[in-house]
Amino acid sequence: MINVSNDLSRLLKKMGAPENIKPISQADILELKRRDELRAASEHRQRITNALFGKSGLSQHFLSCNFDNYVAETAEQAKALNVAKRYAEKFVELAAVGKGFLFIGTPGTGKNHLAAAISNDLMTKNHSVVLLSVMDLFARFRASYNDRSLTEERLIAEFMRPELLIIDEIGLQRGSIDEMLWLTRIIDKRLYGLKPTGFITNLDLVALQSLLGERAYERLQDAATVAVKFNWSSYRGKKGFGNGSGN
Repeated sequence: MINVSNDLSRLLKKMGAPENIKPISQADILELKRRDELRAASEHRQRITNALFGKSGLSQHFLSCNFDNYVAETAEQAKALNVAKRYAEKFVELAAVGKGFLFIGTPGTGKNHLAAAISNDLMTKNHSVVLLSVMDLFARFRASYNDRSLTEERLIAEFMRPELLIIDEIGLQRGSIDEMLWLTRIIDKRLYGLKPTGFITNLDLVALQSLLGERAYERLQDAATVAVKFNWSSYRGKKGFGNGSGN
């Protein structure tokens, strides 16, 4: 049997190639092919998500948010930062069981910054992430009233595509029965489809439960593996927070 590797080694030596230049093995070729296929599949999933949702849904401001530029001055803020980091680090394990997170607290305390930091970290690892407001979510459903091709099942399928879906501003909705049914259905589908969902709200737990109702609130609790309370003063207007802990 012809030893291709030895033949290539002799050819490289004859050509005067440096000693550190070695012929690539068949195993290396297969590994490179496998990596290319995985990258192509990941890019394909991201293109689909981008087409449906307009990239990640992150504003230009939040695209610059990361764990390093989140300012933690207190032990509670440091804990919130560590929880967010750990969620990103353990995402593959948590996603396997469909577990997301709940960030709860008053405006300007950094909830969106850390949610965006999670999103940006995961997207650099080729995970598909979409962050959108609850009102944008409901607007998608309302659009189906005037578009017969946009069925509820198709909409649900769209919201099932991202590996992580983060729903922001829960509490700004009108609280109609239809809205609660839509939200509960999305949470249910993602929870039982083992697709993690993150939730961000300015409401406290009592107000959140009152708004959502018992069933939707229980589903949200099941879907969130961890709840972080951002119960400190707003960053807004403070000097030195220019990188934006935001909402």
